[in-house]
Amino acid sequence: MFEVYLFVHPACLKCLDSEREVTKVTEKLNCKVCLRFIPFISLGSINEANLLHIDSYQMTIDYKAALYQGCKKGRQFLQLIQELTLVKKRNYNDELAYHAALAVNLDLDMFKEDRLSSMVKENVSSDQKLVQEMGITNHDSLVMFDCNSSEHGVLVEKINNSQLKELFSDVVNRNSFYNLKTLPNLRVL
Repeated sequence: MFEVYLFVHPACLKCLDSEREVTKVTEKLNCKVCLRFIPFISLGSINEANLLHIDSYQMTIDYKAALYQGCKKGRQFLQLIQELTLVKKRNYNDELAYHAALAVNLDLDMFKEDRLSSMVKENVSSDQKLVQEMGITNHDSLVMFDCNSSEHGVLVEKINNSQLKELFSDVVNRNSFYNLKTLPNLRVL
């Protein structure tokens, strides 16, 4: 089994592309993969000049609330709100969040309750601690662990589609991080 963490910013179009690619590649693998999208946002001071951070934070809160109804639904929710805000240029607000929740078949009442809970905010905080613990400095970074045969993982920063396919092909086919072809932005953890 492989654990894959993709660190993303909710308001990043490149991250949305990476999420889609990682999802496609992992679904085609002949092994079990636990895929997690981890929001990587800066929680600095929030004022009127950086409304994007406020939207990104609320999108992150809502994504974590959606995850309470299943990982797959949560990932679908995140990708839909990114599509609506980044591609279709809609403003992120409660109405858009509720529309997206219904579109991916979330229980809307439960979603509304969860997005206001302190537990969701604690989960967001835990994700930011994970970002620090794993040494992530850029969104659009991927960390992968082989739970069956290795204590080590790999970190690939600013991953692109060809690297993604090469990484998964090499690791899954050779069943080891040590035999990887050298990717310029790969680091063994």
